[in-house]
Amino acid sequence: MEISLTSPNIAIFSFDLTDGEILLIQAAGITDVGLKREGNEDAYLIDDQLWLYIVADGMGGHLAGEVASKVAVELISNTFKKWSQTKAPYEEIFGQPDASLSLEGNYLLSGIRLANRVIHEMAGANEKYQGMGTTVAALAISSSLVVAANVGDSRIYLAREGQLERLSKDHTVVSEQVEMGIMTEAEAANSPLKHVLTKNLGSAEEVYPDVFELEPANNDRYILCTDGLTDLVSDEEILDMIMLVKNPENLCRDFVDLVLKRGGHDNTTVISVFLSGIEEKKDGVLKKTGTMAADIWFGLRKGLRKIKP
Repeated sequence: MEISLTSPNIAIFSFDLTDGEILLIQAAGITDVGLKREGNEDAYLIDDQLWLYIVADGMGGHLAGEVASKVAVELISNTFKKWSQTKAPYEEIFGQPDASLSLEGNYLLSGIRLANRVIHEMAGANEKYQGMGTTVAALAISSSLVVAANVGDSRIYLAREGQLERLSKDHTVVSEQVEMGIMTEAEAANSPLKHVLTKNLGSAEEVYPDVFELEPANNDRYILCTDGLTDLVSDEEILDMIMLVKNPENLCRDFVDLVLKRGGHDNTTVISVFLSGIEEKKDGVLKKTGTMAADIWFGLRKGLRKIKP
């Protein structure tokens, strides 16, 4: 397992499916401080044993944001590993389980909620960590299930059959206003409130992540990223680059290069995950629910929708 704050990495691994097929997973990640920031408060993880991928974007002064993002990544990965390896029953995981989710989905959900509690208590116990928090976006993959979870505005994308879908929900003031019809997408993109979060890890004692479960499909492409990417690169451009670049490491580097060409005002972290080798036709139907479940359900059933910026 590797946790990186400063350098790119790539992992390529495979495992046998029950019918003799081989699922090949290629994953790469990169983080960059950008051109305006002195330090990097992002963190990410690629775990080639758990098939777990996490990005986090920390916030707070005096290096508190860097601490928060690293704590989140480490706690989520460690608890997910512990519970997965022991097949822990619901009563052994943190917090109230969600009956609509799989066991793996609950492991990821509970790990995020535990990380939130720890960061919240750290912020309350130490003055230098006051106001500390972080976003998180996490993806866990198995031969039959993909679990995506997020808190904040770090995103998870799925590119499938030439179309793009978000598997995450932005927990921001402007996102809520767009949902309520108060603001248009174009207005939200230029709003001074676009980075004001309604949820993050650390600001409250409890947090409720959005968690989605779906079947993997051949040639799926997943992107996890912090807002350093999405502030400067549109969803349409993200899809175009995914379709053009066939190597996950090159894709991550190309994303960061584009961000830097456009000013690089924030830290940027990107993980690319490519799946192949799934011969059986799978429709990728969403299996469980979240607050965006209906949108994703219809998108996956009728062909993924290309999202407007």
